[in-house]
Amino acid sequence: MGKTLFISDLDGTLLDSNAKISPVTAGIINNLIDAGLIFTYATARSFHTASRITGDINFKYPAVHHNGVFIQDPVNGDYFDKCVFDRDITAQIIKTLRDNKLYPLVYALIDGRERVSWIGGKETDGIKFYLKTRQNDIRLREVQDYGEFFALAFIVGTHRELEQILPVLNVGAHFDWHILADTYSGDKYWLEIMRFDAQKDKGVLKVKKVTGADRIICFGDNINDLPMFNISDESYAVDNALAEVKKRAADVIGSNGDDGVAKWLEKNAHKYL
Repeated sequence: MGKTLFISDLDGTLLDSNAKISPVTAGIINNLIDAGLIFTYATARSFHTASRITGDINFKYPAVHHNGVFIQDPVNGDYFDKCVFDRDITAQIIKTLRDNKLYPLVYALIDGRERVSWIGGKETDGIKFYLKTRQNDIRLREVQDYGEFFALAFIVGTHRELEQILPVLNVGAHFDWHILADTYSGDKYWLEIMRFDAQKDKGVLKVKKVTGADRIICFGDNINDLPMFNISDESYAVDNALAEVKKRAADVIGSNGDDGVAKWLEKNAHKYL
């Protein structure tokens, strides 16, 4: 059968409703990794936030961060691959945003360090929400200019606000975008702008190559998991997943609150080891 890469989304999938790895999930997956399971994750989170909540699992293989912008070691953050905008595209996107009086949060690597920047005095309700939930985050940087390079930009707001923004960002020849519901907030959504090759499908295929796997089995719950579903041999939606994600899955498994991914692996992974 060859090697199988098992890869899971984090929020709403591997993590419980409190954004934690449960002891049950950690115990099952660590035992399977020790037995030879090739298991990792693909998340919209950065390494900075993902590593703080995944430490109970003994990951050995690269993980996908920011939906495919970075492929990194999940333990020490070393980079296997980066998908950042070049100077010309960055300038074009910033001009479009400024011309339309849009002031997003911008994620960048500056002198090798993760930074999240925003324009001082231009804080929207969405940015205020973001900052309030990330107090004492060493990545935060209030600026008057975004700089020449960045990896992605994101705008936080209601779904209606973000839909109204899309028409003014009609430079799709240069970047991709998606709108995601915030897993832990009922009325907040994220509009992310990234390179075309910075999606979960591209990231997962890079991990597949690094691990030498022949097949991919993935788990997810949200719209940004669908690209990963498209390139997987088998894809499973947790019971709490969006209806559209369930429709695209091979099957629906237990919810994230009931250790659905870990229990599925405990029951089925032996077939692939």
